[in-house]
Amino acid sequence: MNSLAGHSRVLYMAILLVAVGFASGCYDEDDEFFVGTAVTPAKSASIGDAPVVAEHMSQAAIEAGDVSLDALIAHGRALFIAMFNTLDGAGRPETTGTGLPRPRRESPENFNRISADDANSCAGCHNLPQVGAGGDNVANVFVLGQRFPFLNFDGGPGDNGDPSLTLKSAANERNTLGMFGSGYVELLAREMSLELQAIRASAIAQAAAAGQSVSLDLVTKGVSFGTIFAGPDGSVDTSEVEGVDADLVIKPFHQKGVVVSVREFSNNAFNHHHGMQSAERFGAGTDADNDGVRDELTVGDITAATAFQATLPVPGVVLPLDPEALAAVVNGSELFDAIGCASCHLRTLKLEDPVFTDPNSLNPPGNLRPEDVSNPLEIDLTLETPQPRLTREVDGSVLVPLFSDLKRHDMGEELDNEVVVQAGVPTGKWITRKLWGFANEPPYLHHGRALLISEAILAHGGEAELARQEFEELSSSNQADLIEFLKTLQLLQPGTTSRIVFANGSGVIGDEPQIPVHLDHFEIAQGTVPIEEAIEHGKRLFKANSNQLDGALRPETTGTGLPRERREGVEAFNRISAPDANSCAGCHNVPRTGGGGDNVANVFVLGQRFPFVNFDGGEGDNFEEHTLKEVANERNTLGMFGSGYIELLAREMTMDLHAIRSQAEVEAIATEAPVTKSLDTKGVNFGEITAIPIVPSTSIGFVQFDTSAVEGVNADLIIRPFHQKGVVVSLREFTNNALNHHHGLQSVERFGFESDDDADGVFDEISEGDVTAVALYQATLAVPGKVLPATAEGRAAAQRGEQLFGQIGCASCHIKELRLNDPIFTEPNPFNPSGNLHPDNFKGDGIVAVDLTEKALEPRLPREEDGSVLVPAFTDLKRHDMGPVLDTEVLVQGGVPTKEWLTRKLWGIANEPPFLHHGRALLISEAIESHGGEAQPARNAYLSLNEADRANIVEFLKTLQILPEGTTDLVVQAPE
Repeated sequence: MNSLAGHSRVLYMAILLVAVGFASGCYDEDDEFFVGTAVTPAKSASIGDAPVVAEHMSQAAIEAGDVSLDALIAHGRALFIAMFNTLDGAGRPETTGTGLPRPRRESPENFNRISADDANSCAGCHNLPQVGAGGDNVANVFVLGQRFPFLNFDGGPGDNGDPSLTLKSAANERNTLGMFGSGYVELLAREMSLELQAIRASAIAQAAAAGQSVSLDLVTKGVSFGTIFAGPDGSVDTSEVEGVDADLVIKPFHQKGVVVSVREFSNNAFNHHHGMQSAERFGAGTDADNDGVRDELTVGDITAATAFQATLPVPGVVLPLDPEALAAVVNGSELFDAIGCASCHLRTLKLEDPVFTDPNSLNPPGNLRPEDVSNPLEIDLTLETPQPRLTREVDGSVLVPLFSDLKRHDMGEELDNEVVVQAGVPTGKWITRKLWGFANEPPYLHHGRALLISEAILAHGGEAELARQEFEELSSSNQADLIEFLKTLQLLQPGTTSRIVFANGSGVIGDEPQIPVHLDHFEIAQGTVPIEEAIEHGKRLFKANSNQLDGALRPETTGTGLPRERREGVEAFNRISAPDANSCAGCHNVPRTGGGGDNVANVFVLGQRFPFVNFDGGEGDNFEEHTLKEVANERNTLGMFGSGYIELLAREMTMDLHAIRSQAEVEAIATEAPVTKSLDTKGVNFGEITAIPIVPSTSIGFVQFDTSAVEGVNADLIIRPFHQKGVVVSLREFTNNALNHHHGLQSVERFGFESDDDADGVFDEISEGDVTAVALYQATLAVPGKVLPATAEGRAAAQRGEQLFGQIGCASCHIKELRLNDPIFTEPNPFNPSGNLHPDNFKGDGIVAVDLTEKALEPRLPREEDGSVLVPAFTDLKRHDMGPVLDTEVLVQGGVPTKEWLTRKLWGIANEPPFLHHGRALLISEAIESHGGEAQPARNAYLSLNEADRANIVEFLKTLQILPEGTTDLVVQAPE
């Protein structure tokens, strides 16, 4: 294969393989997608809080042909990414996810990660590598948990009075699948269902005509679903029907194959996950959940959401340019067939008619049906959808390279891990997962516990046992080749027109680590590795879906580094005690990578001290009985935009406070009397400190400090600007913590060189240079800015709101600007605690320095004439008592009282909902009204304003946004 002729032969073979069974494509993720953007002036002319869905779609208008397909799909996408709020009807205070009544639940009990509502946006789960795709393990769904009013594992009313519930017995945890190509999936299932039903009808007719029982094989599109028996009296025996329900309706959605259509999927998900009730499911003009909002989603809205998902592009194939890798793909493709994988993962299914119609005639009750409409929606998926598309054959049909037979199969003991039976489908049976697009939608398998393709294959059993054995018996090189073939099945970058794409590969055949290269901190400091390259490396690490070859997971340690009994396979992840995520971007993705997170990505802080939380009082729970609320503090994920400036401000303020302490010490020694100093820095007061000389005085001069009057900071006077409690010093410390806690990746500076602390077989999982790179990436993220309303009225309202924000006292804590004397971000931070790289670990030549006003992503903050920078972060970086409404937690973190919270920075807040530490506030006004304690006077002043002025303050806060990547101006105006 080293010759040009050999290369050409392999290339020809690869293209031929594509022609007979591959889709094509690649996806090199960029950050162009604004996910879940909150209501902005560009979306609504409303002053103040407003629903995200400013206008609903009329089904009558759709049927009359008054809505273009582009407009319909655009509305559907807007619904898919919308971060629904209270004015939209989000939440279901008096109903469960099954629609049954429950005792009223309001903030902070308006969300529940297991029994739901559990998410603000469809895109909160469906976002990797782009909107509409699958999800990180952190976004896993707890299927059937929605039948409970409010799970807490205390045996109370929220648990339906069941004291025996455990995490495993309450619900089935499933990974989120992508929706790309779902229009074709639904059409294939329809045609197959109708053909199966036609066979049943034929059997009944033949039996009646013959006067005796008749059996017919249920075969459609080359897939056998067993045999059906019909008696002469019209009776039907379905006992030998396989892989489909007795009604012979193939339900291609959900991993159990229990949902008929995209429309049914949408109706279910909107209510279950977001608490948004559709009119067609709950009745027009009704307020089924008693939240004060009727017709939360119209019939036309569901049609639009269906159209968006049904017209998502088809996945494809990325073929490597390297001849050796290309040869591996060809060999792997042949092996895929030879060992029997393709007997279930059929390369193609023939679709006779690619015109997607909605509603589906097989929809169950509670979903729109054809008889309900005068003019069904029709979309030719080969002509009217975004690129790339499938093409028609000469006879008008389409070969859909789905790699599935849309049939349920017994997958064996290892994949029979669930307790709760869904829709009557045995726990060991699963619909054959479609493989198009799956390679860049890890994690794999129904539960997301397989991080490597080989792991997913080796977990197969039951009907797939022979194919699994054949794979095991392959040589290691042939196994790698088969995996290399599967790695080509990817999503396409938006706008790609060809379904066949060639690209440079990684150079690794088979399973590969997502972090193939590690950086050396000193090479970054010395310039051997340019700063730009280090930042890009940090970005790759931040987005990487790390796997076992990287050292992901921590089988024998907890998130605190303590030993635990080994946890592997289905117990490799745990949503509460962690590891709970594959990627930093799995949580930090609203409105794009580096931002905050949907409620679905909430973190269970301090849950990592447990080996494996299951609420059964066993070893995984440290033999303790506890409830969901007691085991951890559930917190919403904050955005990292502008965080380099935040860390630098905290450093300078810390140095000021330490200087004041030192001056008090000097004066106390000199005067031999107590000296009290006010702790003031950058206009923020942190109370007082008193230096008391030790008596009798000595020439050395010792003092002790009385820190009882210190406020809003620890007694060590180190301002910790990260975590909502203000307990983490630096981006570096944050990174070291998170990589181990959430992903199970141990850094050498935290766990030591040549150490395999968690006994996963991987040493030195994250280098010092890697941590430096991730810290630099976060530090150089763009700063948020302002988006002014499009209308003069809106701009006037925002201006008035900004004035009122200061007048009523909000700005006393949410200080508009703090002056940063020096915007040079250095690594490591001199205040880093032990377990993190520190300047004392080396001499001055180990310091990495980056000027944020020059090297950060745009938009950037400018320097003033004196070289300083005014940072409009809207925070004082001080902890405050926030009153009883926000005193929601049980566990104390870092010694900080449960009622105290670090003043949240407000820049960028408008499009990073949900709000407050727990994410339970969906409206800005809800967040304001929850303030208490030290903020009580400002809250009272806000409530005393007239309605218009309260709306003006909200309108001002709505302008504080994260701007699209590459925007150079800090202040922009929304388009008309």
